[in-house]
Amino acid sequence: MQPLWRLSVTGAIDIFQRVCSRLNNPAYFFNLAGIFGALLLAPFALTASDYFSLSLGNIGDEEWQAQGVVLQLDLQSPQDRFILSADEIRHPGLPAPVRTLRFACQSGKIEDDRISCQEGLIDFSLNGQEQRRITSRIDWKISSQLIDIYLDNITLSGGKFTAEMKLDKQQWRLLLRGRDVEINKLEKLHAALAEPIGWLSLNGRFGLSMDLSGRGAQLHRGSTRINFTDVNFSDQSGNYIGQGLTGEWRGGFSLSKGSWSGKQQMDISAGEVLTPLFYLSPSSHPLSLETAYRYQTNKSLITLDTFKFSQPERLDITGSADISVENETRLVALNLTSKAADLAPLFRDNVLPVLANPQLEDMELAGQFAVDITHLENNTQLRVGLEDVYIEQGLQVRGDGKGQFALYDLDGEINWSSGLAKESHLSWQGGHLFGGITLGATAVDLNLSGGAVSLVKQASIPILDGKLQAEKFALEQGESGPKVQFQGYLTPISMATISSAVGWPPLAGQLSGMIPGLSYENGVIAVNGVALVKIFDGEIVIRDLKLDDLFGALPALSADLELKDIELETLTRAFSFGKITGKLEGRVDDLRLEDWAPVSFNAAFYTPEDDDSRHRINQKAVDNISNLGGSGVSGAISRSFLRMFEDFGYDRLGISCRLERGVCHMGGIEAADRGYYLVKGGGLPRIDIMGFNRKTDWQVLVSKLKQITEGGAPVIK
Repeated sequence: MQPLWRLSVTGAIDIFQRVCSRLNNPAYFFNLAGIFGALLLAPFALTASDYFSLSLGNIGDEEWQAQGVVLQLDLQSPQDRFILSADEIRHPGLPAPVRTLRFACQSGKIEDDRISCQEGLIDFSLNGQEQRRITSRIDWKISSQLIDIYLDNITLSGGKFTAEMKLDKQQWRLLLRGRDVEINKLEKLHAALAEPIGWLSLNGRFGLSMDLSGRGAQLHRGSTRINFTDVNFSDQSGNYIGQGLTGEWRGGFSLSKGSWSGKQQMDISAGEVLTPLFYLSPSSHPLSLETAYRYQTNKSLITLDTFKFSQPERLDITGSADISVENETRLVALNLTSKAADLAPLFRDNVLPVLANPQLEDMELAGQFAVDITHLENNTQLRVGLEDVYIEQGLQVRGDGKGQFALYDLDGEINWSSGLAKESHLSWQGGHLFGGITLGATAVDLNLSGGAVSLVKQASIPILDGKLQAEKFALEQGESGPKVQFQGYLTPISMATISSAVGWPPLAGQLSGMIPGLSYENGVIAVNGVALVKIFDGEIVIRDLKLDDLFGALPALSADLELKDIELETLTRAFSFGKITGKLEGRVDDLRLEDWAPVSFNAAFYTPEDDDSRHRINQKAVDNISNLGGSGVSGAISRSFLRMFEDFGYDRLGISCRLERGVCHMGGIEAADRGYYLVKGGGLPRIDIMGFNRKTDWQVLVSKLKQITEGGAPVIK
């Protein structure tokens, strides 16, 4: 090849005329490669020296501009050396203006229809980052406008990049490879990256391989592969956190008839993700996200034709969606379906770590479930299928292998809608409350619409040998939490069955009652109105009943109780107290139980004034009452003589206790000279029982009652 100074003037003019004609169509120069080629071949002013010094000034069009362009050609070198420089280059495809550009070709060829450089170095500044001595190769075929550019050793965001660019009259292609790129330094590269990187505090490293192609200034297709390692993020509120994420993101996209389409897939093999709803550990169970999508630019609509989330041995979800990005991002339509999944590992590994509720933390779940979600405009529907589900709560609280609450073999379908929902159906084969109170097979029909749940029709729930008849049930989500309303009644349950279930001594009689209304709010269960319990052939009226933290570590109960027409013979027989006949009434005001143990109350039990039934008390009952009051028996005849009689008549009996700070302040039916009457005799043989202890330790009194109900004699100290 001849050096440039040997070219004829005619040949040189011919070359530059052809170059000028090419410059009339700037669409060939989509990216930096095109700009470099244009600058190499633009018109020039010749100066008399050992170089052609081409002062090009400012060139470009509406899409790109280059300012202060100078081209120098070495006339003495047989290798056709030249230097191209520019003060600034702007282009829509660049993240920022390129400044102080200098391209020095050490070994090139300038021919009639071709300019190339096999050994070149480029220096420039981009977003304040200085790039020095980037290895480059350029090959330009003038008539065909085919340009090949190779750049190596590009330093950006702490990483190293290699770029290969090919351009011709019709299209261009860019191959970009990078390694060890620091994510947090990308915010300096382009303003669009600064906000998400800063908001999420993103950091970590990645390598990439990218293949892009297009026509003029328009990108037409591309493919990417990004390998990321040790990626960490956290939003400003700390609700969404990721640590040590490692994996690969790959996919492709293309433009056709004004719409984009493509596929993307991300595999994460290590790290942790924490959100307010769930926890993921790809280190233990790698996960995969995959989607095929379309973007209709004329409608500003993104369509996810398929969406897949897969975490082997945990959860598989498929679906589709339409998302509008016009003005603001809005979900237009959504369909999600999961395969049947095991509840136990999901609840234990993915849900429990984010729960702050001790009651839920002390819960076990097993069985299978499947989920379907559909959303269209303003209506959302959710379906959850349950199969062979087991729920048990409060195992740690009880510590005896049985939870506070359990349901077994739970099956059904839960349907929820933001509008009007289909009916939901649930059934279970068994369960229990507080360890031993068994629940029988039950089926219930519910409606779940908006923020409310309601019972569609009455349900009957077997409890021991009776039933809880649920007439009304409603749940609503309030500002301070869920609100529950319940109404129903309890059919008779034998006290013997209850005694066996809760570990009491065998009791006689039945328990039944009415529940006019029950509500739950802020963790407190309250009975609205008056609840009625039928027991010992009489009634117990319960007012202001409240239960706090029912299934928690420290349940509390408060209420006022009124006893009416209790049959003493049934009561005393149930507790092996001895035999007393007659009626009993009384009150328990300001009752307070904590962990089901009394801590305070004001109670009084006594014979009704209008009781005209037969009043008799046997010897065993006399002894037990005497010991409770810390008294002896007083009468006209000696105790030894009284032992000859099986029972005695009495006029009235009664006892009171005000429990405060572990001490029972005791009293009877009326005052006596040195104490109070527990039993006031009547008829023959007559007997009076006096009480002398005004204050008794509550635990001592409970111990005495326990010994009496177990059939033993109390130990008096």
